[in-house]
Amino acid sequence: MVKLTPAPRPLRRYTTLPIVLDMLLNQRLTLVSYSSWKDANDRKSMEVYQKTLHLGFVGAMCLTGAAETFHHWQVFAGDSSGVCVVFHRKPFEAMIAKCANCQFGAMNYVNLDAIGEIDATDIHSLPFLKRKGFIDEAELRVIGHAADKVDKVDIALDPTSVRQLTFSPFMHPDLVASAKRVIRGLPGWEKLLITHSRLTDSQEWQRALAKFPERHGITYG
Repeated sequence: MVKLTPAPRPLRRYTTLPIVLDMLLNQRLTLVSYSSWKDANDRKSMEVYQKTLHLGFVGAMCLTGAAETFHHWQVFAGDSSGVCVVFHRKPFEAMIAKCANCQFGAMNYVNLDAIGEIDATDIHSLPFLKRKGFIDEAELRVIGHAADKVDKVDIALDPTSVRQLTFSPFMHPDLVASAKRVIRGLPGWEKLLITHSRLTDSQEWQRALAKFPERHGITYG
């Protein structure tokens, strides 16, 4: 029997509607500074990397290989303007490979008691180190750098890499409908698959819950 190789899992980027509109309209991915990241440990690894290589700028874009979770919505797109961009993995990787000053990879999650002993021979592994407590995020990261002091690095977007958009479960349906009309009015994106997450409001889930007492089979007086 021939053993089939499973298709690579899609990549998800949780972000906000303004960033998505900029991405689609200008057909670019924008890597911004790490300076506003909430995790001070993460900022430090990027800072050490930048200073060691004497770079004018280091930016990043964070993605995940995990399925949709409440955590990702809450932490990375935690308001009513949240959007998840789902990428086809192979075209995405090929797109990043064309950027000479960029690298892409999965995070290496390390325990606190091991960080001082981890192999340090490859300085380019530094931006991909993270504490083990974040392992459930299943993060992958695009890193971009520039020799000069700039405020961002842009990567040309391959439209075929975009699989779909999913709007946040916290976004009102009327806003989703309006955003859909705007996005499908952009040249080249007329047929883009756009969905609204039902993670926190699934009718199928709620119907099953309503039938639970009936399936339980015991009547309470």
